[in-house]
Amino acid sequence: MIPRDCTLTGLALAALAAVVVVVLPGPAPEAEVPAVPALTDVWPDARITANAVTGAPYTPLAFLDSGISAGVTRANDVVRLVVGDRVLREVPPSGSPRFVLAVSPEALVWLELSDITGTGTLWRAGPRGEDPVPVTADTGRVVLLDSQYDLVVHDGKAGWAAVRGDATEVRTVALSGGPVTRAPLPGEYALTAWPFATAAAVEQAGPSELVDLRDGRVTKVDGQSVELVDCTPSWCRVQVLRQSGTARLDLMRPDGSERRRVGGKGIRPAFGDVVVLDRYAVVVDDDRGVLALYDTATGRMADLAAEFGTVLARGPFVWWSEGGNEALTWRVLDLRTLKASA
Repeated sequence: MIPRDCTLTGLALAALAAVVVVVLPGPAPEAEVPAVPALTDVWPDARITANAVTGAPYTPLAFLDSGISAGVTRANDVVRLVVGDRVLREVPPSGSPRFVLAVSPEALVWLELSDITGTGTLWRAGPRGEDPVPVTADTGRVVLLDSQYDLVVHDGKAGWAAVRGDATEVRTVALSGGPVTRAPLPGEYALTAWPFATAAAVEQAGPSELVDLRDGRVTKVDGQSVELVDCTPSWCRVQVLRQSGTARLDLMRPDGSERRRVGGKGIRPAFGDVVVLDRYAVVVDDDRGVLALYDTATGRMADLAAEFGTVLARGPFVWWSEGGNEALTWRVLDLRTLKASA
């Protein structure tokens, strides 16, 4: 027989254990990451058009509107610069030719360069590529960052940056032709939104700067030793570094104000330019494998595409490729349709 007091003690311990099981808290639930909406969920009026490519491989370099582009085809040992069905230039592939385009209401302007030497000729044509003519061969070794500001058109002139020893020259020429003017800058610079140049040292962490080409005034932009800072006059992109890559992607004004986090370690820029239309940052979310758009005016992020290859932007247009050369499609977003809906 079990003593009565032992039986009571056992029952009390069992009851206490039951109470403990009831009152102990479970593990804290993991915080849910908010889903990123699709572009048309945020901007119902957003207009994306599809431009299918048939025949020779084609890369658009600029869009005149959402349905007409200027770009490069490569086939049969010939490189062609075209606008729609119009051939502007046809050159052999020797020397690795490269075209850099700028679009304005008055003219289509391009640099035709050797990818080996970085030098070449500046051309202009009508706004739809009519009557192309050379403007100057005095280009120097052009600074190229795959930016829409590698070549700019302003006040009836074309402007670009060229390397000269350890310095940079900002070169300008009238679209009608004539002598090339040169404005020297000590160090490594590239053009950004006219009339500004920006520090162009690649992958150099720390502070950056903007130079007003009208009066030479320099604006220093703060940056820590673990930050890569790239600037336009309106916005700066800050990539916060860690040993294995980027820890965070931020945007801020050149004076350091309005700093905000765009995303964590999985977010990276889709191309060199900081923002498009002084408002939108196009980024790749590697964790989810999507192309996305961040709006600095509202702080909203929206997905552009789950399938994408090359991503480019010029003026109000962003475009990306889908598929391979056998069935290539370029999808084009007119950002002006977003501004109207915001």
